[in-house]
Amino acid sequence: MSRSDAEKADFLRRMIKYIPHAGELGMRVERVAGNELTLRLPWREDLVGNPETGAIHGGVITTLMDQALGTAGLVHDDVPPNITPTLDLRIDHLRQSPRGADMFATARVYRATSRVLFVQGLAYCESPDKPVARATGSFVLRGEIDLQRILSPEET
Repeated sequence: MSRSDAEKADFLRRMIKYIPHAGELGMRVERVAGNELTLRLPWREDLVGNPETGAIHGGVITTLMDQALGTAGLVHDDVPPNITPTLDLRIDHLRQSPRGADMFATARVYRATSRVLFVQGLAYCESPDKPVARATGSFVLRGEIDLQRILSPEET
């Protein structure tokens, strides 16, 4: 049975609450549309890597992309809720982010096997047509962990 976008977004929000670095950086769910998710990273001075330009640090962008791609399986209709450790991640940093601009990261699974998810995404500030970074990655499905039980609404 397929879940609604609102149900997927709610589940994703609960999952992100359990990931310390996501909370520390201030990541939040911006949107779920079908099998694609968008996370938002609000701009903060302490996340800047280049004080002269105000650009977000590359490590922060990498963390945001890893989080978005790694949780993309949570909104994919053909993948049961799962913990997905990063197997491989490639990020192309294309340009600096502008000072004061929130960053968004979109991700979607483009192929799922019984044990591995293949995911792609991008990070942007002003528009997805002007990405700050592009990423592809593969993530291992850990089917032995029952996320539905761990993240039940009653426990959050």
